Amino acid sequence: MRSRRIALGAAALLTALAAACAPKPASIDISPKKVKIYGIERFQRLAAKVLDKKGQPLEPATPTWSASNDVVAAEAGGRIVAKKPGKSMVTATYEGVTAQVPVEVIDVAAVEITPPALALTGPAGTSVPISFSVKDSKQKVLDLKPTWSSSNPKVATISEDGLVTSVAAGTTTVVGKIGDIQGGCDVTVALKPIERVDIRPVTALARVGETQHFEVTAYGSDGLPIPEVAAVFKTSDPSVATVDGAGVATGKKPGAAKIRVELAGKSAEATLLVN
Repeated sequence: MRSRRIALGAAALLTALAAACAPKPASIDISPKKVKIYGIERFQRLAAKVLDKKGQPLEPATPTWSASNDVVAAEAGGRIVAKKPGKSMVTATYEGVTAQVPVEVIDVAAVEITPPALALTGPAGTSVPISFSVKDSKQKVLDLKPTWSSSNPKVATISEDGLVTSVAAGTTTVVGKIGDIQGGCDVTVALKPIERVDIRPVTALARVGETQHFEVTAYGSDGLPIPEVAAVFKTSDPSVATVDGAGVATGKKPGAAKIRVELAGKSAEATLLVN
């Protein structure tokens, strides 16, 4: 019996010595170091490694997660869920060792692109801008710019400012993306020479706050009309009337503004009277 007690005591001592000599957590390495989530109920997963004083990972070592406020929900496994716009500090904790990551939530619900389909006609290198608006969950327009891409840049490219430029005949889809929120526009490219363009109506009336759609028709070298082509629309006085990429002008204050359309080096003008 005595020998058994001695053996048990020795085993306990060895266990205690082993525990005392085992590596202890010294830091927590979290990736990514900073998080920005676009969209309510969207999530980002954080990865955390518990390290000893030599920088070696401890296995298994799973930290717990918490958030400084209700902007985000910090779930098990490092899953961070956006709950409302704002900023929060997310903390990982393991045996008294902590590390933090700043998290920002931006309420983005939609990237709306108009028109949803675009006919880009003219010689290679013809460019037109994409019209877009970024809205939050309350349909408020946000001052944010998407990141743009083209599914087939051999047909058409798109710049960081949303300018679509033709390369070759065919089809592609341009996508504007903010975080995981995105909108798209189908682009059809037709390589044709443009001899002239017309804008209709030539003169239009609108009240303040009302809209007026201006349509553009292009004509090829054969004299035949090419309707519903995409073009660049400009206004001579944005304080009187604005105009978007689809040719929709909006009256801002009483006065007169010239609405100019440009395509492949050709142009035409109309007048919008706002009262």
